[in-house]
Amino acid sequence: MSQPTLYTMLPAGPLSKCVLIPLYLLLLSSAAAAQQATSDSLQSLLRSHEKKDTARANLLNQVSRSYFTKDAVTAARYADEALHISDSLHYTKGKIWALRNLALVENTKGHLDQQMQLTLNALQLAEATGDPYTLGVLNNDVGNIFTELNSPRDALAYLKISLAIKLKRNEKTEIAKTLNNIGSAYISLKMYDSAMYFLQRAEKIKLALNDQKGLAFTYENMGIVALVQEHYEDALRYHRMSATYYKEAANLPGVVKASLNLAEVQIMLGNLKDADKNLDTAKALNDKLGNFKNEMIYYKIRYELDSARNDYVAAFDHYKEFSKRNIDFFNQEKGRQISRSEERYESEKKQRENILLKKEQHMHLATIQQQRVLVLSAAALFLALLLITVMVYRLYKRQQELYLELNNKNREVSMQNRIILEQNATLENLNQVKDKIFSVISHDLRSPLAILEGLLFLLKDEKIDAGQFRMYTDELWRDVKNTAYMMDNMLQWASNQMKGIGVKPDDFDVTLLLSREFDLLHTLARQKEVKLSHELNQSIFVYADPDMIRLVLRNLINNAIKFTPSGGEVMITAQQHNETAEITVKDNGTGIPLENQHRIFSNIYYSTTGTQNEKGCGLGLHLSKDFVERNQGQIWFNSMPGSGSSFSFTLPLSDDQDLNPRGYTVVVQDHPLGGVSLLRR
Repeated sequence: MSQPTLYTMLPAGPLSKCVLIPLYLLLLSSAAAAQQATSDSLQSLLRSHEKKDTARANLLNQVSRSYFTKDAVTAARYADEALHISDSLHYTKGKIWALRNLALVENTKGHLDQQMQLTLNALQLAEATGDPYTLGVLNNDVGNIFTELNSPRDALAYLKISLAIKLKRNEKTEIAKTLNNIGSAYISLKMYDSAMYFLQRAEKIKLALNDQKGLAFTYENMGIVALVQEHYEDALRYHRMSATYYKEAANLPGVVKASLNLAEVQIMLGNLKDADKNLDTAKALNDKLGNFKNEMIYYKIRYELDSARNDYVAAFDHYKEFSKRNIDFFNQEKGRQISRSEERYESEKKQRENILLKKEQHMHLATIQQQRVLVLSAAALFLALLLITVMVYRLYKRQQELYLELNNKNREVSMQNRIILEQNATLENLNQVKDKIFSVISHDLRSPLAILEGLLFLLKDEKIDAGQFRMYTDELWRDVKNTAYMMDNMLQWASNQMKGIGVKPDDFDVTLLLSREFDLLHTLARQKEVKLSHELNQSIFVYADPDMIRLVLRNLINNAIKFTPSGGEVMITAQQHNETAEITVKDNGTGIPLENQHRIFSNIYYSTTGTQNEKGCGLGLHLSKDFVERNQGQIWFNSMPGSGSSFSFTLPLSDDQDLNPRGYTVVVQDHPLGGVSLLRR
């Protein structure tokens, strides 16, 4: 085992976390001093050259490049000034390198989409200039971004273009960088032998050049391959060398990655104390950088460390933090995929439109050409009056036929355009349904399932006993029940959007319908210590679709329970008017904010968490309004923030109210094993 570094020897506790960064910065002092000397020299030149010309733009880009690994904000400020000056002077080279520096700043923050857009803009300008060095660097950058975006095959296409350019110019340092990045792409493709081949080629060149800054990246990748192949001692050696070179280069983003990699290997080797210190280092530095992906990886490794220590409560908390960030990362990836699909669709749509325009243009040109031929023919035959008369008549008839044909073609093109617009509208509606379903599944349904999976994993591996597991059962049961309700609402809404739901009205007793749903809803209310009761003590026969009204009642009562705190009350009442029955669900909960009340029954899907962080998908009230109105009823609400809400709806009464009349009295009895009984008298 090699000698521990200074920050790994600190004792655990608050004091160590307080002094961690200053001591760590002492380790970087020599590298930081060297880089600071370079930065100071460049800034001195910058202060002596205040004229806003191409020379100042070049100096600004050099200063920005020297800062991006240690102070992203300062690097961005210099790059912005360089871009402004270069743009005003139409200085293409300055714009290219300013855009690249801004892209590198976005990389330190983990904003890969912004980095990709800036790099592609720079590459477009470079292709116009044809400078091979710049093209080699920027193609390498694009390939590296694709690897980080989990698109390694796209990455290899750009990286191989970059490698060919650099080999032709025999640029050893740049060749080594691209070989290293090709190795990264093969790691993403899980082709580890190919990855090691390119990484070893990069290592050989960098050792010959004594490129310690570049070796940090290569040894990091070699450590990743060794870890995957379970060669833990080799992985530890590579990651320690990578960490050493990152520190010497004062590369803070690199140090964060190296600390996370070391912690993961040390957990595998059972060196939990050093793993804890490295995780503290990574957390402290990444708080400054704000890299979202590194934060997600930190919570994953922290969860593994807690599990290895048998601290399962802390492991569960850190797993929830990792799961939440993993879901957000998944949503970002899904958004990028949807955006690429939309761009592809728009491109194909424009191509179809261009084809139609070209066809129409060819038709117009053909018509004009034919008219010219006919006019010239008429001029040639003008010598004979009779012949002229016949030719004019034939020309007129021909023109009429051409105009008729042209009008027919125009009508066909218009009809095709109308069909395309209708198909686009249909596809847009289907995309909205798909996006809503994916959004609910990825965010609202995956979260409780991920927490349940984490608990079951701990229980299965006997890392948590049954007593600890029971502490979470009530919360899990409520989350799963809410998830089931959300799934029911989502399926009803999706069916309604995509193919429609037919109304099947019938005479039924709404009191009996409520009684059948009351047991489960009362269990949900009792878990929140909310009193749930109703005053429907006699039969009320209505003419409507019972399945739709069951969903309406369930959504309104579940919403009332959701936004009523412990000790509150939810009451269901009913009144009969001349031709309608009016049913009201009233609570004394949190109420609806005045600024959001206009969104309740609109097409804007409005959803907030309940008093105990219960989630919803924003479809319940929208479906309830649709189903009530389909059954010839009306729905409305009254709400005061802090005082509760009441939702009411009407249904048409059955023509024969004497159908099998009964009286109902609801008696709620607690069973010894839990639950309630509803007795009808």
